[in-house]
Amino acid sequence: MHIKWCVIGAGGIADRRTIPAILSDGGSRLTALMDRNPETAERLGKKYSVSYFTDEREMLEKSECDAVYIGTPVKCHVEQAMICLEHGKHVFIEKPIGMNSAEGEKLVNAFKNEGKQITVGYMMKYHNLHVKAKKLVADGKIGTVNDVRLQFSCWYPEIAGAWRQSKALGGGGAVMDLGVHCIELIEYILDEKITETKSYLSHRVFSYEVEDGGVIAFRTESGVLGHIDVNFNLPDKASVSKMELYGTEGYINCFGTLGQEEKGRMLFLHSPQGEYSAKQERTSDKPVTYYGNGGDLYLKQIKDFTKILRSGKPDYYYAERAVQVQKVVDGIYSEK
Repeated sequence: MHIKWCVIGAGGIADRRTIPAILSDGGSRLTALMDRNPETAERLGKKYSVSYFTDEREMLEKSECDAVYIGTPVKCHVEQAMICLEHGKHVFIEKPIGMNSAEGEKLVNAFKNEGKQITVGYMMKYHNLHVKAKKLVADGKIGTVNDVRLQFSCWYPEIAGAWRQSKALGGGGAVMDLGVHCIELIEYILDEKITETKSYLSHRVFSYEVEDGGVIAFRTESGVLGHIDVNFNLPDKASVSKMELYGTEGYINCFGTLGQEEKGRMLFLHSPQGEYSAKQERTSDKPVTYYGNGGDLYLKQIKDFTKILRSGKPDYYYAERAVQVQKVVDGIYSEK
């Protein structure tokens, strides 16, 4: 059985990543797309040889589909997802789920009540190296995890009409766009929630109203300490995305794995020390190196979602985790 898809918000990430993933999935078929910009809708409709619209309700009324992908500004997520629910559709919504956790929780509950599936596009957990890191942690290969560090950035100067630079449309800046990925990923790998934060946000380089940088110190429910650095103000070629986990018996260090592609490498070292050494020598064994498989993270998301749809058994685990991420973000933005 093919899963028939419609797309709301066909430009940007939908055109670059998600629509190609839908077309690559042998069990999915694209039937229609919608974008508020008439030129974008027409261009992409012709590009993918499907019907195109500028109004989501018209598209849903005139097009046959089982599921809808939403890739619009965050401000639109809840309203458009509810329109899809009114038409009896399952929804795959781009991250973050909404402007705040209250919105997200209300949305998930609405889908639960109607027995329709909803999930949120946090694709980084599908990276083969992040899956490997999760297993190493779960198997105790670096002992008790005590310290976690993540750094994720992109160069994002002032761009006319960019909704991510508008608080009213995007809800925030570097934290809302990049930080949510880091929060979701570390909670996935550690399999526990972040319960406390202390953050500093900056408006240091660019003049738009949302933050162009942030440093988030956090504590998890078991007591793991860590920090997340997110930036819109660092050049792409001068910043290597990193994720580091340190435990009582070793470390996991990932380089270049935070992003839209299954790239980068991971260093794993198992090196329990035992007794105290007054010399505190920093020489260590050689770590094992693993590499990204080059897979399509967006295709993995689509396959995972369609598998749930075919099973007929709704699974709200990832949607509820997306709400949890927004609870952490709500706390960060309330620290002012």
